[in-house]
Amino acid sequence: MTKLKVGDQCPEFSVKNKDGKEIKSSDFIGKKPFVLFFFPNNIGYYCKSEVCEFRDAYEKFCEYGVEVIGASPNTVESHNKFAKKHKIPFNLVVDEGRKLAKTFGVDGFLITDRVTFIVDVSGKIVLSHSALLKSTEHIEESLKLVETLKAN
Repeated sequence: MTKLKVGDQCPEFSVKNKDGKEIKSSDFIGKKPFVLFFFPNNIGYYCKSEVCEFRDAYEKFCEYGVEVIGASPNTVESHNKFAKKHKIPFNLVVDEGRKLAKTFGVDGFLITDRVTFIVDVSGKIVLSHSALLKSTEHIEESLKLVETLKAN
């Protein structure tokens, strides 16, 4: 599948979070915008950096009324351990078999691509940002956009 782009409708999804709780797109669409960022794994410098930078900016996203969700193919147990160790306040979800990444068109050859999407309250994708080794760009670009969403 080709990567979803700005203007596309967010596909329906249902995944488990770090606590084994089901998280669905319908939990947010029609209620609040959300950031969905894909990262390859709970290990490695860039993955940890990206997740922790979203953690550090999480309060700002909350001020704008935006939820944050991080997705990788790691297990519930792995996400739970990672979240506790790094004090991650938002949902880390299990992308079992990289199905969610495939649905969004970001399933790379060997790993999930590092891509961030922002979905507005109506369910439309309003940002699609990809930067493989520049984890801070994902947060900077996302915050710029959610600030404009709040202004509108």
